[in-house]
Amino acid sequence: MSAHIAIDQALEAAEHAGARQIDETLAEGLIIQHFTANAITAEEFKHYSARLLKISRQRKELAA
Repeated sequence: MSAHIAIDQALEAAEHAGARQIDETLAEGLIIQHFTANAITAEEFKHYSARLLKISRQRKELAA
């Protein structure tokens, strides 16, 4: 499975209404892992990190 597909799937799981904190943590780990392995570029890393941050903020807003 490509890095992009794996990261997209992890982010989608984290975005799901029933997602838990561990789903965000796993997505973050995948993003870092693939970046350090040079499987994604710095620009892609920035994009995926921004997506994860948006998901995290939305979850916090819903919890408040």
